[in-house]
Amino acid sequence: MSPEVSRYDRLSILTHWVTAALMIFMMIFGEALMGSGSEGEGFEEAGELASGVLGPSIHVSLGAAILGLTVFRIAWRLANPAPPYPPTLRRYEQMLARVTGAVFYLLLIGIPVTGWFAFSGYVAEEPAMAAVRLFGVMPLPPAPFRVQDAKDIHEIGGNVAILLTVLHVLAALKHQFIDRDGTLGRMLPH
Repeated sequence: MSPEVSRYDRLSILTHWVTAALMIFMMIFGEALMGSGSEGEGFEEAGELASGVLGPSIHVSLGAAILGLTVFRIAWRLANPAPPYPPTLRRYEQMLARVTGAVFYLLLIGIPVTGWFAFSGYVAEEPAMAAVRLFGVMPLPPAPFRVQDAKDIHEIGGNVAILLTVLHVLAALKHQFIDRDGTLGRMLPH
């Protein structure tokens, strides 16, 4: 199998790593960013700026960026199919890779969308949060309707994303250092 066929294209690799970096940042700092707007926890210096809405503004802007990147990635993937799996990948590993990819895409859409729905309830509890700006230029548009458990679903989705990310990294490391089958190299920048 030639390296060109077995590797992802450069744009797929770039959007994968940018999305991964944004998600990891949100996994680590997401709650602190939202906390800076209400109780002054987390990024206290940021919470003092812009009347306490800087952290939540960063949070919603990064969530919107993740959503936009994910929609782009799905469209790109439909037009540019993934390279074939290495022949050394067992059938169950191929199935796990497909399921994991699908669940990741579901989470990368579902977490930002449920966050958007949850934000409406957050503004109702914290009216000052209406000043949150998307990418610093516009208010976050209100969700079209209210979802009762959106905040809980958003948090559960975040926890599932953390677990799935850990499993994804462990699987990549297994393929790199135990199987030595080149799977990780398919997604590394060339």
